[in-house]
Amino acid sequence: MRKFYVILSFLFSVFFFSQEFKWGMTGNVHSSSIEGIHDFSRGRIAPSLGFFAEIPLETFQRSIYSPLRYYIFPVLEYSMEGEKTILEQGRQYFRNDFVALALYGKFHFYRGFFENFYFMVGPRVAYNISEKRAGPTNQEAGYTNLRDDDMKKLNISASSAFGYVVSDKMELYLRYDHGLTKVYPNYTDHKTWNRILGIGVSYYFN
Repeated sequence: MRKFYVILSFLFSVFFFSQEFKWGMTGNVHSSSIEGIHDFSRGRIAPSLGFFAEIPLETFQRSIYSPLRYYIFPVLEYSMEGEKTILEQGRQYFRNDFVALALYGKFHFYRGFFENFYFMVGPRVAYNISEKRAGPTNQEAGYTNLRDDDMKKLNISASSAFGYVVSDKMELYLRYDHGLTKVYPNYTDHKTWNRILGIGVSYYFN
């Protein structure tokens, strides 16, 4: 957690020294799932809500020939994730909620055919603050060696997004996150990665 606070302190110091710093709120609705475990599973449809900052990298934007504008784009959000499993004995629900920090590089096209489009890519670190289950137990469902009783609190993933600038205040985007660490470390048959696909909107306050 100490590294987490160091990163936040660095980002806030950058914010205050950037003359073109912008910030706002972002939210999305997504389908999340956990790869390689829980047979016959379906994604959990749930929202994420958080705050973002947009910090221009002016050094890389001075060329008049560059078709892109570059930004650092951190996002701090509350994300509801997990999945559900459809069984003969009923439905199992796995509701895992996270506080997450993503640090994107944002690349905004401002010339040519793709004007007003942008894409983002970067790492995402999420910490689990709530894990809830409902429905039949593994024993009732006939699972004897599933080993999903110990969920890893810290999750690291690669995140990417493709979006469109609607106005100076609003952007729409499609985002995909793919886990790089296992959700259930004791389950060794498959990689239990988090996967998230969502559509969202960002609104600028300034």
